[in-house]
Amino acid sequence: MLANGRIASTLSKMTLNDSRLLGFVELTVGSLQVQVPIRAQDGVTRETPLARFEVFGNKYAIMVAEDSRSETMRKAVEEAAEDALKHLSKKLLN
Repeated sequence: MLANGRIASTLSKMTLNDSRLLGFVELTVGSLQVQVPIRAQDGVTRETPLARFEVFGNKYAIMVAEDSRSETMRKAVEEAAEDALKHLSKKLLN
C-alpha cells in the first residue's frame, strides 16, 4: 500500500512540475495577491474535467484539459479558481 502512495505522490509531483505553463490567475486572499499557475494536463481522457485545482504539498495549480479560450473553458477555470481561493484562504489566513 505504501508503494502505491509513493507512486501516486510522484505522479502528482510530475504533473504539477513538468506540465506546460499556460498562464496565471491572480487571486486576492485577504490582503495578499496570489498568482495561481494554469498548467496543461497530460493524459487527458473523456472523464477528465476541463479544469480543476490541484494541490500537492506546497505546490498548487489549476490544471486544464486543453489550451482553449472558449466560454466553457473560461467558466471551468473560474470554478477551479474558486476552489483555489477556498483552499488558499484556509491555508494562508488560519
